Amino acid sequence: MRSETYFDYNATSELDEQVRQAMIDSMSVYGNPSSRHSYGAAAKTIVSEARAAVARLMGCEPEAIKFTSGGSESNNWAIKGLLEANGARGEAHIITTEIEHPSVLQVCAYLERTGRSRVTYLPVNHCGAVSIEELQAAIRPDTKLITIMLANNEIGTIQPIREAALLARSRGILMHTDAVQAAGKLPLNVRQLGVDALSMSAHKFGGPKGVGALYVRPGVELEPLIHGGGQEFGLRSGTENVIGLAGFGKAAAMIDRAKLEAQLKRWSELKRMAVGRLQELVPDCRLNGSAEESEALPNTINFEIGGIRGESLAGYIGVKHGAAVSVGSACSATKQSMLSHVLRAIGRNEEQIRSAIRISLGPAVSEADIERLCCQIAEAALHLRTVAAVGSV
Repeated sequence: MRSETYFDYNATSELDEQVRQAMIDSMSVYGNPSSRHSYGAAAKTIVSEARAAVARLMGCEPEAIKFTSGGSESNNWAIKGLLEANGARGEAHIITTEIEHPSVLQVCAYLERTGRSRVTYLPVNHCGAVSIEELQAAIRPDTKLITIMLANNEIGTIQPIREAALLARSRGILMHTDAVQAAGKLPLNVRQLGVDALSMSAHKFGGPKGVGALYVRPGVELEPLIHGGGQEFGLRSGTENVIGLAGFGKAAAMIDRAKLEAQLKRWSELKRMAVGRLQELVPDCRLNGSAEESEALPNTINFEIGGIRGESLAGYIGVKHGAAVSVGSACSATKQSMLSHVLRAIGRNEEQIRSAIRISLGPAVSEADIERLCCQIAEAALHLRTVAAVGSV
């Protein structure tokens, strides 16, 4: 992958070379981690080391980390498993937001449709932020679970999860957060956040696809989503993905606080540069989400250019320059007729939503890459407007 043309890190990140090597090395360890012989013990060691590395990253004990196939499974498991294990059936009330990932929204819709729960979808402000006052007002006697994402995948908005978790705990309500876009990008500590469950995925920060984790606070009951052989402390059956976990563990182990803080500072500088250059080169460029650095992921820039379809712009710079940007969530990119529910929730109309582009940065992106991309976007905007003008004559 060429970092100078790839700007879609919120969809997935490139596999770090050290992670790749760790996975290659693990391929010679072919034992089943559940087998009670030396081959199984070697595989089990890889799984245990990965669990410990992810636990260190999240500031918890290894036993609190349950491995999954990724963020979507973690979200499904958290919502269904927490409700079922804590006796919340039939009349349970869930509070979430209008801008959650589909793997949360569709689970909530399923639980509503099957009569298992009732759901309140909190609105957000024009920056995509949830109000703690509105969250408090939405709580009912039958509220059993609050699930709010930590950082939004489309516009980067960071939610007040610690405050939400404190409120939930004071009312005896379980709190889950989807931290798929935040884990590995922001310094997180689950004890400081105070959540009961947290979802994450390896491929968002240099690890492989198809492997993730669910943190569950010690003492919180969780019902299995997958039954069988009793792996993952009896909570998620199925032979462990040893190769994937070797990569996940290495990706997690490579992140330290100093490195993360330096990366965040660098991303903030690049984001300011990108927004400034885009507004300079394309004056009618508008940012979606918060402009305040403390309120959004520093690697995420969502913007629109009036009168230009995001799909056309992305297609132009992709074909001519090989640049990769996004026009929406990768998880819903195949549904071409589906407009972004996130941008709709922050008050953007259909035309504005169709004009939206997302740039998301990774560790290797440089100032030169940003300058080049901004010039390519300006070139594309001019070209598309010229074509449109000629076509209208």
